[in-house]
Amino acid sequence: MCPICGEGNACVNLGNKDISQSCWCNDPSITFPEDLLAQIPLAQRRKACVCRSCALKHQENKQVK
Repeated sequence: MCPICGEGNACVNLGNKDISQSCWCNDPSITFPEDLLAQIPLAQRRKACVCRSCALKHQENKQVK
């Protein structure tokens, strides 16, 4: 679950799927800057993955400003 929105994060790296396939989070066009990661509650940092939707929404908001 995404620690920001609570939805599923679809992270292949945390699932039981074939991890030889590339997870969406390895896409070089998607970034995880510190100000995004700072939104994760302290208890979940380094334990939960942000979802693609939250990562992309954060990127879009940064580009608009």
